[in-house]
Amino acid sequence: MSYNPIGTVSNYADEKSLHILTLWKDSISKIESYNNLQSKFDNRYSHFIVVHDSFDFKFSEKQEEWNLRFTGDIGVSVVEFLKSDDNGVYVKGLFAENNSNVYEVLPYTSFDSLNATYPHPAMKELRTKVLGQILPNIDGNYILDIGCGVGSITMDIAEQNPDSSVYGIEIEENLINQCKMNSEILEISNVNFKTGDIYDLPFENDAVDTVTCFFMLHHLDDIPAGLEEIKRVLSGGGHLITTDPFGHHHGPEITEENWKNHFENAGFSTNIEKIGNALVTFATLK
Repeated sequence: MSYNPIGTVSNYADEKSLHILTLWKDSISKIESYNNLQSKFDNRYSHFIVVHDSFDFKFSEKQEEWNLRFTGDIGVSVVEFLKSDDNGVYVKGLFAENNSNVYEVLPYTSFDSLNATYPHPAMKELRTKVLGQILPNIDGNYILDIGCGVGSITMDIAEQNPDSSVYGIEIEENLINQCKMNSEILEISNVNFKTGDIYDLPFENDAVDTVTCFFMLHHLDDIPAGLEEIKRVLSGGGHLITTDPFGHHHGPEITEENWKNHFENAGFSTNIEKIGNALVTFATLK
């Protein structure tokens, strides 16, 4: 049996950005309609199974599950329906590249996930646990989220602080374009996304009250240089909040004591808490 396309995906996903596939679970795509696609999204259901083109590249062997799901003859995503207009449908969680074809849409029903077994998503659960505890502590008139991915956490911060100006930066332009698309569709007006590098932040001195880095800082080749640049853009007494998986670093393993020394050597007073397997650093500029 063969299917004809019933829609086309519009987003900013490409091969490079999709290698961080977990980011796209929170990202929004538009499916441009060919043949009354909107009618397939029955409003009695919140989630739908979308059949679409697969990726024409492979992930590393460490990501076997991603290869099984998205790099075969066809791709299948379970998406959350957001809204529709005359031109198409907006969904969250579509793992398909820009301009991919969509072939079918089916409701995700009450019996689809019963008794399902699959590899335990430890990192996802850790992120959810950590973010739930620290998001209420983030405030300030000007807040900067460094390494914002597709902007999901940045937008959570913006919604929590509706009177604040919230900024997200990411080094990849396509990810920033996707952030902007996400925030426009969700109508979050107090957030702004920019392409930027942690070693050369696109902000003046003393420009922001609070900086956040979620599961990002440990990726840096030069952590002290990154902290010095954060220090430059923070106002006096400003706050830096970071989360990183404990014992994980792209280079020599960092102990809790060495991690604290990085911040204090950069001029921060620091309190470090362990939440699960994550180190959460609350730092204040001296």
